Amino acid sequence: MGSASEPVDFVSLLPQLTLEEKCTLLSGKDFSTAEGVTRLGIPHVRVADSVSGIRPAGIEAEMTTASFPNTACYGATWDADLLGRLGEELARQARLKSAQVVLGPTINIHRDPRAGRNFECFSEDPLLSGQLAGAIVKGVQRQGVAACPKHFVCNDSETLRHYYDVRESIDGRTLREIYMAAWQHLLRTASPEGIMTAYNKVDGLFCSEHRPLMQVLRREWGFSGLTMSDWFAVHSTVASVKAGQDLEMPFPVFRGQKLVQAVKNGDVSEDEINERVEKMLKLRDQTRACHSEGVETSVVDESTNRIARELASGGMVLLKNENDALPIDPFRCRVALIGEAAQQPVFTGGGSASCIPQYRHSPRDILDKKIAGGVKYAAGVRTRRIIPVADSALLSAKNGNHGVDIAYFNDGDIEPFLHEHSVKATVWMLGAFKPGMRCPGGRLEMTTALQPRSTGDHTLAVRCTGAFTLEVDGDIVLTGAARYISTEQFIFNHTLLESRVQVPMTAGKHYNIRLNMQGPERMMQGEPTPYAATLCFEEYHAEDAAINEAVAVAQQADLAIIYAGRDEQYESEGFDLEDIRMPENQTRMIQRVAAASKKTILVLHCGNPIDTSAFIDSVDSVLLAHFPGQEGAQAAADILIGALNPSGRLATTWWNVLEDCPSYEHFPAKKLEDGSVAISYSEGLRVGYRCPGADDAAKAPRWPFGHGLSYTTFEYSQLRVRLLSQQQQISVSVNVKNTGSVEGKEVVQVYICPPSQTKVWRPRRELKGFDKVLIAPGEVLTVELGLDPKIACSYWDEGEKAWRLEPGVYGVELGGRTAEFTVVEEVIWNHV
Repeated sequence: MGSASEPVDFVSLLPQLTLEEKCTLLSGKDFSTAEGVTRLGIPHVRVADSVSGIRPAGIEAEMTTASFPNTACYGATWDADLLGRLGEELARQARLKSAQVVLGPTINIHRDPRAGRNFECFSEDPLLSGQLAGAIVKGVQRQGVAACPKHFVCNDSETLRHYYDVRESIDGRTLREIYMAAWQHLLRTASPEGIMTAYNKVDGLFCSEHRPLMQVLRREWGFSGLTMSDWFAVHSTVASVKAGQDLEMPFPVFRGQKLVQAVKNGDVSEDEINERVEKMLKLRDQTRACHSEGVETSVVDESTNRIARELASGGMVLLKNENDALPIDPFRCRVALIGEAAQQPVFTGGGSASCIPQYRHSPRDILDKKIAGGVKYAAGVRTRRIIPVADSALLSAKNGNHGVDIAYFNDGDIEPFLHEHSVKATVWMLGAFKPGMRCPGGRLEMTTALQPRSTGDHTLAVRCTGAFTLEVDGDIVLTGAARYISTEQFIFNHTLLESRVQVPMTAGKHYNIRLNMQGPERMMQGEPTPYAATLCFEEYHAEDAAINEAVAVAQQADLAIIYAGRDEQYESEGFDLEDIRMPENQTRMIQRVAAASKKTILVLHCGNPIDTSAFIDSVDSVLLAHFPGQEGAQAAADILIGALNPSGRLATTWWNVLEDCPSYEHFPAKKLEDGSVAISYSEGLRVGYRCPGADDAAKAPRWPFGHGLSYTTFEYSQLRVRLLSQQQQISVSVNVKNTGSVEGKEVVQVYICPPSQTKVWRPRRELKGFDKVLIAPGEVLTVELGLDPKIACSYWDEGEKAWRLEPGVYGVELGGRTAEFTVVEEVIWNHV
């Protein structure tokens, strides 16, 4: 095994492994760990979500971590250099959490604005997605930590994601030019140690056992790292191994002893096992420098905070700015600050890309210090999708402490086998049950005394997996049946478990609450069984009165800043949005405040585009703040007062209304008459700005791909385009002048237009290069980009099953300037 001075080459240990040990290495140990082999000193591998903040181990872990913006915000930075620095910081954060693999970035495509996980992805454009993801991967891996981008491929919707079939050929143009192209651009830019395969099927085969997809990945594109399944995304023992799926996560469902037996039966050869195991051992070698058994920790560091702030501000997009509303003069205006998110800041979307930030700076506190006269605040309407867990401060257990008492009973027992006191009014188990609990069967009883602060028709709610009754002072006020839902829905989509009732209550009075819930009557197959009971409570809130208060505050100010939009309850892994309009109560508040205010600035939190039709003409400015992480409030304030010039540009088209989106009629997945689940990509290549409607004045989007305003202006001149070295490079250069009075960053976007005579339909233009540059007032900067003509100009030929570079005259569009170049020779090619 080597001397003390010579570290073990883990790949060299392959011959020493038993068959059982080899199969052990091909499955996870738990939700956060891939198994090792102690006998030979092969360490386990800790994997950690995500590029928005490295989470601690365990689904319920509550340790904080450095919280960065969401990936859609990264896309809007258009800044590969900055994202490379983020990657290096993520590696440092991973080491603090004793992790060797960062699960991400996510490079699925923003196909439809209802997709629940779009906030976790970069863009509708494959080149922008792949190149920015590659920058993060290179940054992570420069520091000895592995990156595992996800999800290969077509996991562009959350609805029925475990089952739906994308009925498109992997050799069809739609997949090759949009969805798989993002992965090609990634692999041209970086060499990730791992790639996570998607839940869904493509053309009838699950991605985890899709041999043709794996052959594209490894043979055509030369990927040499490991493939890891998404959690519970393996559906077979033999097929997944033969396809090339290296690691099943989170623990052996179809592998383990089943895989050992498959080898002994001759269904899988040991050579095939060895090929998979070698990838797992190589991962240990590549991450050798960060293997440790250290204690997880969270360290607040100013250099980390600076990167988080730079990312947030660099991705914020000034969508609209009229009537000189922005920037604000902090010394000459009275400011009304409106919205719950101004007091309770939005950080992240929901699901595995969420994390608990190290600190919570509110926009109210920050702006109150930056505005000379301070701010006047009104909370306005509530913004929530679920009723919050009952505040422990309102609950009294039998021992007089805050919280609840919980008793657990097995079937047939009169006396409980376990008593607990819990500060939080919740029980949450996933597969691992309380000691002594027999499942299925049994029940629990949660009791507490609730003392509301106000009088009104308050809301009690429960989120239970089993049949339940809820009593108030001995009277049953709510009942519900058992809810059998998947593990992922249990983790992410809490509304599926929630039942509500309004109960009149008096301030200060104690109400005896009893929640009885029956345990599961049957166990889940292939994944752990959820078991949960949560008591939720919310006091009455008079929304009309709250809006009136916001209006009154706005009337007394020179301008109003409204914080609105969505949070992790609306945009999350596990489910898709049904609509893209703002919640109705927020829309009413914006309309009323804007009508009363001299000037209105809207700060929007969201990962997906929002239909702003109902209020856009009423507000003067709109700043897209995304889900901006723990430094988001500071970054937005810097932009609002002009301390920083906004430089974000949209990485996704914002349509006027949902119906304008090309995928509107084909999203999400649907169950068919034969019981199968399918999703259609009927819009083909017409995704986002590639849709002809994006160039049609009558159907033009609200804000196009690449849009973003600045506090300065830029002028482009002297566009020069040359095809060099026997068609090996397109040289593009342009002069960009800052014609305003303040320093600013400009995103130079290069689009290629196909020849007028082409054999197939092609988008009018496609992004093929970009750069982000800082330019001082009056400065002229020459920006130069080199493009590979095969990558920039080819389309996928389905008949040839290869890329075709057609001869002809191609156009270049850049900053309102146009130029042409000629390709003389036709080329057929197929590689990364």
